[in-house]
Amino acid sequence: MMIMGTLVTTYTIKAQTTIWSSNCENLAGWIWDDIDGDGNNWFYFTGGENVGFQPGQFLASPSMTGSQNNAIRTPVFNIPGGESDLSLSFRIGASSDTNYQETYYVYIQENGVGGAYDNLIHQATLTDGGTGSAQDVSISIPDIYAGKDVYLSIRHSNPVNQEFLMVDDFLVTSGQALSVGDSDFELFSIYPNPTRKVLNIYSNVPVDQAEVYNLLGQKVMAFNESSLLNQKIDVSNLQTGNYLLKVTINSESQIYRFIKN
Repeated sequence: MMIMGTLVTTYTIKAQTTIWSSNCENLAGWIWDDIDGDGNNWFYFTGGENVGFQPGQFLASPSMTGSQNNAIRTPVFNIPGGESDLSLSFRIGASSDTNYQETYYVYIQENGVGGAYDNLIHQATLTDGGTGSAQDVSISIPDIYAGKDVYLSIRHSNPVNQEFLMVDDFLVTSGQALSVGDSDFELFSIYPNPTRKVLNIYSNVPVDQAEVYNLLGQKVMAFNESSLLNQKIDVSNLQTGNYLLKVTINSESQIYRFIKN
């Protein structure tokens, strides 16, 4: 199956600063909040690779028993003063390929000030689920939180007879980096995505240059037209994780996200 890439119409390659991250393997300091008190709450599990998660633990909230209202809170972390262009990213998915309309809310709160659910910064309902449906979400954090101790909350609420909401790979950064927009090259795709060994590039015109960046904005691979054998990139030596592929065709550059399993 070919996965269509996504265009960057404007972009800046600039190293990000990692402020806080979690791959959900060490859950010290996390808080589980069964808001509706029904005994069903978030839990951790493994085996989410078929949905599109990395091997290892992920966090999930059930919704098979009706409407749920549960939340997880991250450990408290500090956003250094003077930081800007703050961003939260994480991976999210639904376990069911039919009952996937999971609604979630993301909050940020200064530690010791107000309640955990006072400051909503994102709300969405999933539109896909099941095999290969996990997606990366990127959310802006207001710069007013620079210089403060904060925590984040993910609330799972208002599902109706769905299955599981799944999340993993949290990352809070400052500084702009390669970004992904909303359109793409004509007749262009990269596949498979996720991939373990080879990333194929399908294009109706030759690719002049391809560069692979990690999410810190660091270039980890580079190819020109002569070194792109059969429009394939061997990514087998990359560590597992999320990457950005910058493609240049006829002096125009666009950026695509892919996952290395």
